[in-house]
Amino acid sequence: MIEPDVRPARDARDAAGFTLIELSVVLVIFGIVAAVSLPGINKFMRSVELNGQVQQFATTVRVVRQRSITENNMYVLYWSPTERKLKWWDDDNNNAIQEGPEKYGATHALAPWITVTNSSTNPFPSDTIRFTPNGSASVSGSVIYSNAEGYARSLSVVRPTGMVTVQ
Repeated sequence: MIEPDVRPARDARDAAGFTLIELSVVLVIFGIVAAVSLPGINKFMRSVELNGQVQQFATTVRVVRQRSITENNMYVLYWSPTERKLKWWDDDNNNAIQEGPEKYGATHALAPWITVTNSSTNPFPSDTIRFTPNGSASVSGSVIYSNAEGYARSLSVVRPTGMVTVQ
């Protein structure tokens, strides 16, 4: 009687998995790729975060402008450099002073790693903007928001229309 050859079954079983050395090499390569890509991912996340902050500020400016139109009333918006936030109030008596029962609000403070500078080509003449009931703004200008990685966004307000743009 001829005995069956058990060798092919053993070779198939051995070829079905990975060795410890093969798995170690793959993990080392994965670690190197992760270490190389991490700074780029961090830079990308900072740019996304900066864009989100600028969009939040632009939305606040647009909402304040819209409230002045809807309520047929003057609204005042100003930048507080010490608190690093936008503040606004409903100027019921049009005296440009926040007082009494006038509604007010503010954005969250801007992240400390974001730098805010007035545009060199179209600077705001002051840190205050008044929106009139027709939607126009008292001043025009642009502000540049940037981070240490060199990413920058510009927020602009156009005086005659009160239009707010982010670039």
